Amino acid sequence: MALIYAFQDTAGHWHGDLDTALVADPGHGTLTYLPVPGTPEAASPFAGQTLNVLFAVTDLDPGPVAYQLDSGGTFTASWHVHALLATPVGSSRTVPNPPDRDNTPEPYLEPVSTLAGDIEGELCGDIDTAHLDGLARLLGAAARATPAQAAAPVPATGPEPPAPAAPRRGEPWTDEDSAHLAERYRHERDFAALGREFGRSPLAIHHQLARLGLTPRPAPPLPAARPAPVPKQTHGPTFEERRKTHSRSHEGWTQAEEKQLAQRCAQGATAEEMSREFGRSERAINKRLSVIGAQGPAADKARTPEF
Repeated sequence: MALIYAFQDTAGHWHGDLDTALVADPGHGTLTYLPVPGTPEAASPFAGQTLNVLFAVTDLDPGPVAYQLDSGGTFTASWHVHALLATPVGSSRTVPNPPDRDNTPEPYLEPVSTLAGDIEGELCGDIDTAHLDGLARLLGAAARATPAQAAAPVPATGPEPPAPAAPRRGEPWTDEDSAHLAERYRHERDFAALGREFGRSPLAIHHQLARLGLTPRPAPPLPAARPAPVPKQTHGPTFEERRKTHSRSHEGWTQAEEKQLAQRCAQGATAEEMSREFGRSERAINKRLSVIGAQGPAADKARTPEF
């Protein structure tokens, strides 16, 4: 699945893994980062900022939290990006240890809830115990939608979700309800699930969270459009194949290399020339020029938005 692998703060600085290998062409959007007040995340240096984010299918480890973009799309952040966003000011920014990985593609279950309350999903590969909770929720929703075809309730593992509340659509929000919603939103980002818990529609949940300053206001509905075709995922070249062309592809940059890169840029060297000198792709050269704030024609061209 696509992950948020890098973001740019309001000062123009990039954070994350800009040099990561991308399996598919990246997308971009904006994320207004509004953590729940009173939580450790609220002390993040990026709290309250509107960030430019990049997302793509990568080989990075997914983090535990999905973030809703201002455009309405929801993407999980990589462990590194999640750690950067959630770490309070003054704390050591360390990336939590992700689970052990191997080089084989892992099976996954990806349930998706829409604002209209519909639940869709995609099941790939074998299922282990880590996927049973999400699988039970997906199958349970399908059974409730077609009760005549449901043979028996699907047992769920782990803690049971809160029981659905009596319908309260159209009722005003009390201070107690608003405080409870803010607390639940820290742990449950699914508007449809929160709607069932509070007896309200997913759109009503979204509007109330926006009034509390926890999410951007929902965009007005757009005319129905045919969904864009999903691009076929293809694996890019391996590191060994890349290094046949660029000998130092995907290697870390040293301080001495960054200093030399800035000097060559200031001398007027082009990205193509620096690509040959440093054994890296022009894309990697352009990214590093932007990260170190180099000055020169090549850096100016690298900072020109490509989209």
